[in-house]
Amino acid sequence: MMPQLPPRVWAGRGVVGRILLVIGVVVGAVLALAVGLVLVVVAIVVWLVWLALWLVGYLWAWLWYAGQRMRRVEYPFEIPSPVSRKRRTDVFSSSYLSGAPRLVGAAARLAGFLLGPLALVASVLGLVAPRWRARPYLAVFTLRGILAKAVGLGRRRGWLVDGHDPAVQTFDDFLVVAFPQIADFVRWWRDPDAPVDYVPSPGLHDATADQLGLTLGSYPDPLGFPGLAAGAMRRRQITGYRDLLVSQREIDDLCDPDLDDRNDVGVVRITSRVAEDGIRRWLVQFPSTKSWHPRAGVAPNDITADLVIGADREPTMTRAGIAAMAVAGIAPGEPVMLAGFSLGGMVAAQVAVRAERHGFTVTHLVTAGSPLGRVPVPSGIRVLALEHVLDIVPRIEGRENPADRRDGSGVGSPGVPQWLTVKAGPPLPGGFRLGVLHQSTAYADTAAAVEDDPPGPVAAALGELSVFFGPGQRLVDYAVLREGAYSVQPSVPFYLHSTVEEGITRNSLRMTLRRLPGVIAVDIYESRAGLATTILWNADVLVRSLRPWFTEVERFTVYRGLLSLLKRRRAVGFHFRLQAKETPGVTWEATVQRMPDGRWREVIDVAFDSAEAEREFLPVLLPDGWTSTVTYYPPNAFQPVRTR
Repeated sequence: MMPQLPPRVWAGRGVVGRILLVIGVVVGAVLALAVGLVLVVVAIVVWLVWLALWLVGYLWAWLWYAGQRMRRVEYPFEIPSPVSRKRRTDVFSSSYLSGAPRLVGAAARLAGFLLGPLALVASVLGLVAPRWRARPYLAVFTLRGILAKAVGLGRRRGWLVDGHDPAVQTFDDFLVVAFPQIADFVRWWRDPDAPVDYVPSPGLHDATADQLGLTLGSYPDPLGFPGLAAGAMRRRQITGYRDLLVSQREIDDLCDPDLDDRNDVGVVRITSRVAEDGIRRWLVQFPSTKSWHPRAGVAPNDITADLVIGADREPTMTRAGIAAMAVAGIAPGEPVMLAGFSLGGMVAAQVAVRAERHGFTVTHLVTAGSPLGRVPVPSGIRVLALEHVLDIVPRIEGRENPADRRDGSGVGSPGVPQWLTVKAGPPLPGGFRLGVLHQSTAYADTAAAVEDDPPGPVAAALGELSVFFGPGQRLVDYAVLREGAYSVQPSVPFYLHSTVEEGITRNSLRMTLRRLPGVIAVDIYESRAGLATTILWNADVLVRSLRPWFTEVERFTVYRGLLSLLKRRRAVGFHFRLQAKETPGVTWEATVQRMPDGRWREVIDVAFDSAEAEREFLPVLLPDGWTSTVTYYPPNAFQPVRTR
């Protein structure tokens, strides 16, 4: 029995009790008054600090605006006068994006200039004084050394653990084990002789329920299972520079653990093609960072890999890429182009440095938004690096990527430098997020502009890459994992603000699209790979027929419904990607985004997985012959239709 106070009869307070009660009330009132006065003073101080910050911010916004107005060319976009809080926020974002790259580069150079002599003195003293030798952090004044120290400290606490052997298998085999429901659906989707309606295979089990030890019945709506559309909608051909970065977004979405039913897995995409000269060429793409959790998970493309590469060490992701290339059957002497965005470009550069010892012949390296200034890329490998001028990631090492570097090896086209760095600035209307400049889809838009009007020797460089693209490609996705007892880690996404009002969920968007006739499966997710003007929502949609989507009436119905659901005044836009069961090999993509002047910009791209698919379906779907179109609509084009 639990101890308790013995029962007693209350006899009231005595004289002493009353005196103590009065003293307690008086002391309590005095203390409460004192605390209240202190809180009032703190509130006044906080208010004064807030007022001072507001005044400084207000003054800075108008000074920035005046400076922008004095320029003949207002870049990257015209900023309206900061009369409202939203306009001032745009100014702060613009000044941050403009100043952050310069600040990072200047800080890195200043640290090297000031701390370099101290590091030398500490090293000399360490020769004769063991006391100094016992403090190695005094001699760590380079980014590489700092990252090496951070990785070492993290490993002691179970963070940033890397260096294990990789496990490699095809992505389809991975789905069979991890998501048998998606694998079963993908088999039906790809089978041209399959029944019109999808019916789950008998005995199909729920892998997630098995792992949890649960007994569940059949899924009530197999076509509503998340991940079906994304798992099935994978391209079979990469046609050029822009399409390469669009493909990058696709493999990143396949392995994003924060999206509906995507596993914590890295995806390496390997494409082979036999050109007219009879030589088989390979294109290898590596994924970007998809988990920012400091504790390493089963997927090797996480923040741990970023820091390990920054410390000039070999992460599991690099070994996984080399292992995938070996599994794909790349033979010695066959030309290989390595490509990647952000972390993918860093991994590609490491693979390029190590390729020869593993029997691979790397001829080209293509990156976007990757810091490569300190990577000793071997001579003879042609490098094409794409950077956004306001993106701080490519210069986070404190050293610019080389520009117009020539090695004199004679490899490649005459007059083409070994290393070309292309810098560009995408259009950035008001309301963009700070991280939009470092996104694969934004770089894809920039790559399209480079393809349309290549500057200087870039045209010859793109001509060299053309033999890796085009019809006759064979594309295989490989799932790469860390071997060992690792748990799935979330991405831990970081949003500075949300431009969608609360109450809009993935499920409400999904059900809105599922109501349309002919829609089979839908995956909708908030975009962290926003286009150049921050696309808020991506939608992968599987339909029975593409014909309705080429009709303005049908498309506008969808646009009106979704924009109303997304609270059109605050939403920036959305991105559709569709494939149809009756037209295999065709992908229809549409991007609808709001521009600074209020108009809506619609971009439609139709891609064919093969020359055979283009010959078969182009005359049917596109009698006028276009495969890409850009259309501008007035601000009220997608207003809900009102009837009296």
